[in-house]
Amino acid sequence: MESRFTHRFGTNYVPTDEEIEEIRADLLWRTEELARIDEQIRELHEQRDKLQAYIEPRKALISHPRRLPLDLLETIFLACLPTGRNAVMSAQEAPLLLCRICSAWRIAALSMPRLWASLHIPTEFIVAKPNIRRPAVEQWLTRAAASALHLSLCDMLTPWQEPMPSTDQVAALFESVAKFSPGWQNLECTWITDVTARALAGIHTPRLESFTFTAGELTYLSHFGQLLNSPRLRAVSLSSSELPFVPTLPIAWHQLTTLVVQCPRDGPSSSISLGDIISLLQKCPQLVSFQVTPTLNDFLFDYQSLSVTMSFLEEFFVVPPQLLFQGWYLACIIHCVSMPKLRRLHFPLVENVGSESDQFSLASVGEKYPLIEDLAMHSGPPNSPAPLNVLHSFPALTRLVVNACHIIPEENDAWGNIWESQRNLCGTARLIETLLDTTVCPRLQELEIMEARNLDKRILVTFLSARVQVESACQLRSLSISFQTA
Repeated sequence: MESRFTHRFGTNYVPTDEEIEEIRADLLWRTEELARIDEQIRELHEQRDKLQAYIEPRKALISHPRRLPLDLLETIFLACLPTGRNAVMSAQEAPLLLCRICSAWRIAALSMPRLWASLHIPTEFIVAKPNIRRPAVEQWLTRAAASALHLSLCDMLTPWQEPMPSTDQVAALFESVAKFSPGWQNLECTWITDVTARALAGIHTPRLESFTFTAGELTYLSHFGQLLNSPRLRAVSLSSSELPFVPTLPIAWHQLTTLVVQCPRDGPSSSISLGDIISLLQKCPQLVSFQVTPTLNDFLFDYQSLSVTMSFLEEFFVVPPQLLFQGWYLACIIHCVSMPKLRRLHFPLVENVGSESDQFSLASVGEKYPLIEDLAMHSGPPNSPAPLNVLHSFPALTRLVVNACHIIPEENDAWGNIWESQRNLCGTARLIETLLDTTVCPRLQELEIMEARNLDKRILVTFLSARVQVESACQLRSLSISFQTA
């Protein structure tokens, strides 16, 4: 819409009285037209709102979630549960969150026993409001019906908590939990106290398959004799600073297929001796997986007389109490334990001292156990006891994890608790160059390198070309490299 005043727009021009009257006359009918259009828009909005109000509830009636079969809805609900830990009593997480969506979902969730089959029970949280939360725990576990239960009990209390919960409150809580012990399949105990241990003493757990004990006094497990001898118990994990007491525990060792015996990195006195390791393995002939924290100062020179054959052992993980491990000790373990089916081996950075015959040799491990598929190690310094040029000794290797950082203890460090970290600048490059030859670890599919530095991109491209484009069914499928710049 043109006007003879168009060229005046955006200027400081002041119209005359005649021009003002002309402009007002021109705007009059246009203003009326604008008001008419606004009224039409308002009426259309009203019509739209009425139509939307009619459509939305009817669309909801025919929505897909309403027509989901109960078994599919259960699968979706189960996928909403947290992974890596048990469910908690929080309205912000499943399953309680699912009960707040709508009445239909609440009814569905409450009718699904598997949705309530896991629960984390922190003592401090429950006994803060015992009259409300203890019955809630019982109600939760009741909803699980006959489902196998996965429970985690945590007794860790805040020292300055006021008032501290009474022993009667704690005992009452775990006595309530113990009522459901026939359904326990997995039990995790963290920082449990003697009160809790006594409350759980003598309980019947016919379905218990896995037991985990973390950060507590192992002597409390003397109350768990019946629990630790459950007929289905197959996996036990013990993490404590009292590992020397492990062999004396009343556990059905002969049934176990998985055993973890480890301690925090708080000194060598809390770990377990080679003699006790051999004793444990002799008690566990069915073991398939074994993870252990050996002692660092176990000068057991008559290890030649110790031996055990683990016919079913496929996984052997050595986790040291400190960052550096004596090579001769690892050599002793490898010498004393025969593992003909070994497929996964993880060991720390080792330092060889003493005579050559007592030193750890990665090449000899590969020759002794040709079935190893998964190997985790340190590349170490150039004179490392695990030189990368021995990888050809592992023809069946499909997964390799290498830490390119090596650790050197400071001088006059009597306790070995203070470490100076030095990165091996050539370790990563040596590894890549070694694996350029596809005859070395020909089945390699996964490679993970940690603490890498100064890796030339051209070497990496050459490596990928060699490993990915190789005409073989065992091409490299996964490469993960974490770099350390500091």
